[in-house]
Amino acid sequence: MVGNKDYYKDNMSNNAEKLVYALVITLVFEGLLRKLLPSGFGLIIFFFKDVLCLISFFLILKRYFTGKMLTLLKAWRAIFVAFIPVFFATIFHDPFLGFFGLKQYLLYVVAGLLVPVAFPPGKIDHFKKFISLFIFLLIPTTLVAILQNSLPGSHWLNRSVDGGSLEGFAAAGYLRVSSTFSFTGQYSWFLNIASGFLAGSFFFPEKPIFKAAKYLSITGVLCLLVGTFITGGRTAVLGTALSLLIGSVFSSLKAPKIFLIKGVTAFVLCFLLLGVVRAAKPEFFAAYDQRSSGSEEKSHSAEIEDRVFGDFFSWTNWLFIDDTIPMLFGNGIGVMSNGSEKISVYANEAKNKSGGGLESDYDVTAWEGGIYLMLVWYGFRVWIIVFSIDMWKEITSKKVGLAVSFLLGFIIVTCCYGAVSKQAPISLWLWLSVGCIITLLNYDKSRKINSQRIAIAELPEYFL
Repeated sequence: MVGNKDYYKDNMSNNAEKLVYALVITLVFEGLLRKLLPSGFGLIIFFFKDVLCLISFFLILKRYFTGKMLTLLKAWRAIFVAFIPVFFATIFHDPFLGFFGLKQYLLYVVAGLLVPVAFPPGKIDHFKKFISLFIFLLIPTTLVAILQNSLPGSHWLNRSVDGGSLEGFAAAGYLRVSSTFSFTGQYSWFLNIASGFLAGSFFFPEKPIFKAAKYLSITGVLCLLVGTFITGGRTAVLGTALSLLIGSVFSSLKAPKIFLIKGVTAFVLCFLLLGVVRAAKPEFFAAYDQRSSGSEEKSHSAEIEDRVFGDFFSWTNWLFIDDTIPMLFGNGIGVMSNGSEKISVYANEAKNKSGGGLESDYDVTAWEGGIYLMLVWYGFRVWIIVFSIDMWKEITSKKVGLAVSFLLGFIIVTCCYGAVSKQAPISLWLWLSVGCIITLLNYDKSRKINSQRIAIAELPEYFL
């Protein structure tokens, strides 16, 4: 009977691992596939990640959860119940849109449970390969971005997934490239999470799983530097910088000596490498330099300040003068999400009235769910941050704690500023990061238990 249970767990773990890899590959290459394949495949590719998440949900449905996985599962159930009022407010406008909205907000939590199922403590080598995947993916994504940078805006690779021109988004004569992703923003958030995995990999306590790991990390650093600036987007540059900065703060608190030796050295080398790349390939930085030069009216720092505070608080300018029901419960969850206009007439009309949709995540949440959803959704996101910090505190191994610190930096940035409400890829990156922290916490606890068992086994007989 025990053997059957072990086989069942191993089989579930192997299937979960395949699903995790499939999710990451789908997220990274979705945009390129949509450009390469006929337009009729667009919606299939767009919803494929949702199919993978549903399969993941049914895979882990009967699993017995403990520890932090159980805590996350309970929180998932609670937030689902909290969404019932806005769900019913949405189906009044469009029944199908109500389920689409629930998917956008809540389905992707499954990734946070899927990762620790895929990589239990006994499969830590498999988890290291998973981390290496993110670092490796920096190479093809950067190469495609460099190719886009050298091609005219009319080339199919530089057009939108629907075939439209993106030349209006150019700066200094260079497009804001999207690499293998559907658009620049998704590429930027991938770079943000990849920076967390890359920085954390330098501190991971176990030996590399292959001899070329160091060369992969160095190549990853170079690709991250190029990819971050070649996007021309502040989300990539400032998001990556802020994630690494917050990660560095937590690292210095967890293990100041180790971080001082490795971390500071790594950052100095990165700055030197950045200077070399900028001197050798200034065209990679042209779009960002143009967009960060400010204007005659405002400096770059003033523009960023206005953008950040505008995104955080612009919803207060219109929400409280709305009708009572929209003010309290919004106009329908999922309306402003990417792709909603293709499945809902109501969503299409709402986006057209708003000039194509709302950009700020705070505006989206306020418009879709009113005051109620603002309290529920951002309360949940604050809980995610607190939950992740608590796990970071529980980790006793300094090197594991250092690796987690940089994922924690990404989680904090994403929960505070990421368009989690409207962009499924960003939500999935967030929950994959949470799942990775749970995985590393489980591994850390397992190492501690094993070391205690070894210590007891080595005691002389008269102590036993």
